[in-house]
Amino acid sequence: MTLHERHRRGTGLKLAVVLPALNEESTVGRVIAAVPRHLPDIREVEVILVDDGSSDETSLRARAAGVDRIVRHARSRGLVAAFSCGIDEALRAGADIVVHLDSDGQHDPVHIPQLIAPIVAGEADVVVGVRPLAQACDTSRAKKLGNRLGSWFFRRLLNLPVSDFTSGYRAISREALQRLNLVSEYTYTLESLIQAARLRLAVAEVSVPALSRTVGKSRIAGSVTGYIARAGGQALRCVLHTKPLAAFGRAAAVTMVLALGFTGWFLWGYQSGGMHLPALLAALLSLVMSVGLFITGLVADSVGSNRRLLEDALYRLKTLETHSVTGSMEGLGMEALPPPARLSEIA
Repeated sequence: MTLHERHRRGTGLKLAVVLPALNEESTVGRVIAAVPRHLPDIREVEVILVDDGSSDETSLRARAAGVDRIVRHARSRGLVAAFSCGIDEALRAGADIVVHLDSDGQHDPVHIPQLIAPIVAGEADVVVGVRPLAQACDTSRAKKLGNRLGSWFFRRLLNLPVSDFTSGYRAISREALQRLNLVSEYTYTLESLIQAARLRLAVAEVSVPALSRTVGKSRIAGSVTGYIARAGGQALRCVLHTKPLAAFGRAAAVTMVLALGFTGWFLWGYQSGGMHLPALLAALLSLVMSVGLFITGLVADSVGSNRRLLEDALYRLKTLETHSVTGSMEGLGMEALPPPARLSEIA
């Protein structure tokens, strides 16, 4: 039974709220306690903490605040690994919708109902809680400008109605999560939206206020130049993976135009008796580069086709895993029961 069929039949949906945390003992309890537990059309709300190798009392504070599940890493593995582990645990728990938010207090859980509303209504697969970037707190003017320019660029490139591509406050349907396959080791925010555009998932945004971080500093972006370099490199790789033939084909066309120009220069110089050898070498080099780029595009496009086949196989595998966890009750029109113990801890 799909998410929308469940909603129409009135059986209710399960919401999982995933919070990655690394030494956030001062804020994680407040964030977990603020998660609304009773929402329209939601039969159950489950909070999952991913403790990414914290050395303080993050897990203890989360348990005291009422967290339902804790996934603990022996050492820090990074934000992408924490995101993936939390999503996997949410899917294994039978979640229909997953909300991902930071545990440092910058994302207010009170906006979760507005965030999941487009998914519950069947209008979106991914919803991003966007911040008013011009009024963002705890952000330098250079970072604000870079974020706004980057979001404008990717909004035009991917044709997505999102004004803040770096926001980690998101709601994602189970169907979308089973189709997304992240390979980046730095951040999931940009890559997930690029994949959503390639897979033609319905993406929407909801405006949320930008709260100040009360304790510590962001661990994601150290310097502006470092963040731009890493995010820009990741974006370039994702775009090349998404449309390799178009990217390499355009580069091949440009170098072919250069080859024709150098050929004309060579012919003009040969007829006039002037220096023409450099033009000939440049024309040959441009021609070789053009052919090489075009062949590279064909090879990359073939690799992309294989990747799509693998993604389809992974989607089917994830679907089977989800059904095996929730059991066969849904196929019989019955609702799967929650586990007897609400609090589980996975090392």
